[in-house]
Amino acid sequence: MAETLDGLKVRIRELEKEVERWKSQVKSVRYGLNWMDVPEAFDKDSEDKIPILEEVAEKAVDAEGPLTGKPPHVIIEGDNYHALTCLNYTHRGKIDVIYIDPPYNTGSDGFTYKDKRFLTEFPDGQKVPKEHPLRHSYWLSFMEKRLKLAKNLLSDKGVIFISIDDNEQANLKLLCDKVFGEGNFVANLIWQKKFSPQNDAKWFSDNHDFIICVAKDKTNWHPNLLARGKESLSRYSNPDNDPRGVWSSTDLAVKTYTKEYDYPITTPSGKVVSPTNGRCWMTSQERMQKLIEDNRIWFGKKGNNMPRYKTFLSEVQQGIVPLTIWLHEEVGHNQSAKQELKKIFSDTHLPFETPKPTTLLERIIQISTNQNQKPIILDFFAGSGTTLHATLNLNKEDDGNRQCILVQQAEGDNNICENVTYERNLRVMYGYTNAKGENVDGLGGSLKYYKTGFVGKHQSKNANDADKVELAEKAGCLIALAENTLETVIVPSTAKGFWQIYSDNAEKKKRYTCIYHNGDYGKVSDFVAKIDELRATDKKSKFTVYVFSWNSPDFFENEFDDLKNIEIKAIPKPILEIYKALNG
Repeated sequence: MAETLDGLKVRIRELEKEVERWKSQVKSVRYGLNWMDVPEAFDKDSEDKIPILEEVAEKAVDAEGPLTGKPPHVIIEGDNYHALTCLNYTHRGKIDVIYIDPPYNTGSDGFTYKDKRFLTEFPDGQKVPKEHPLRHSYWLSFMEKRLKLAKNLLSDKGVIFISIDDNEQANLKLLCDKVFGEGNFVANLIWQKKFSPQNDAKWFSDNHDFIICVAKDKTNWHPNLLARGKESLSRYSNPDNDPRGVWSSTDLAVKTYTKEYDYPITTPSGKVVSPTNGRCWMTSQERMQKLIEDNRIWFGKKGNNMPRYKTFLSEVQQGIVPLTIWLHEEVGHNQSAKQELKKIFSDTHLPFETPKPTTLLERIIQISTNQNQKPIILDFFAGSGTTLHATLNLNKEDDGNRQCILVQQAEGDNNICENVTYERNLRVMYGYTNAKGENVDGLGGSLKYYKTGFVGKHQSKNANDADKVELAEKAGCLIALAENTLETVIVPSTAKGFWQIYSDNAEKKKRYTCIYHNGDYGKVSDFVAKIDELRATDKKSKFTVYVFSWNSPDFFENEFDDLKNIEIKAIPKPILEIYKALNG
């Protein structure tokens, strides 16, 4: 029987109500990862104050070796949440690649969480056992805070790699989808961490871990191709702007001696060079001249080095797209990582039980950075410091300019950051004696060591004038790190409490960061005189001047007759604004 008009009207109203119900549910219930967000507690001092960085000057490294003069590396000792907060001021949008090896939350890996609700019961936090009902909630709450801060640090072409195992891999993938966006997931890499079967395993012999790779913006990031060995094609560059594109160079002198190939060559600078004893050039003098005329021979930036032959990337086989399965023969395994650490710490027991092999980190850094663009690498679960060690190795291998920042907590009486993370790289940079009693030459280079600290009596969102004054006074290391000018310039004793100056480690065309942090401008004339003195020593130096100001530093421009190569900024307001945004 045909439905009556009134009956149809009733059905339409019911369907309309059903549609509204589904609309409401779509708005409130979304696909994704849900858990009980557990508030994390910190020490009261850090909860009620403003985070800063403080240099431990006696731990600075300036080692002679192949890497002397390269960009300085940084180690920060402290809770990585506070360190990441500071880095959100110093390195927002500047980091090219992040690698982290966080707690796996296995129930026996020592993962500790300070549940703010039960702080009186667990004042130092509690280790989270496998059967704990909030085990995954604790871990996800812990990780989400840090990944959100880390996302801010990545450049538009930045990427993050996260090591994990089966305990949290599925949750971590969904968490990364939430934080970075599902469309920015790149790959779930399989790393063969063991090569021997575990015959006493109950179900399967577990011989791999995961490394989740996520980009800040997947449309902007692509991995470098791998050469037909483990060497990355990022070694190709174009320092002379050759229109044929990027190239790499090889030595022109060969061991197989041919007399007619042993002749002198005049470099573009007029210097005459010849092969070393017992060697000759790879080609005849006539062909060599043609290669020079074709700009196939590289004599270095100053035109006075021994000649090298240029091979263009367009002429060679285009390498290999990185695979998602990384075998131990290519990138190392757990045992090789431990053996490597034992060689460095031959005078003591193995100081860290779960290091990663340098070859694994070298692979990650190789496919993610170009050595000639001064990329910045961050590891805020630094552990034994493998990431910096790998960075040093690569910089030596391809004459790269990568800079590495490590963050690691002290963690107990042993202080992992000081006695393992720092000590390992100290030995690698200065040299050490291995287990066989052999001297291993240091790689050289420089490093700065900082600790997280706190100022004021209120959080950034509630900072009063006294807090702002103290922040400006103690923000020197933050500002120096933001400008990547980490060397302290000696100033008169009368400057103490009023101003300070930092510089980079370049020999010429230095960059200076000059900070007048006091609201009393009585020492401004001395401050300006010191800047003028530094300007006179190198006319091409650049200066960034930070001035304590409640609003704008514009008035300070009157102190400089010539603002060439000088930029003026205000403090402490920009620091507080970033901190406030992070804290909601």
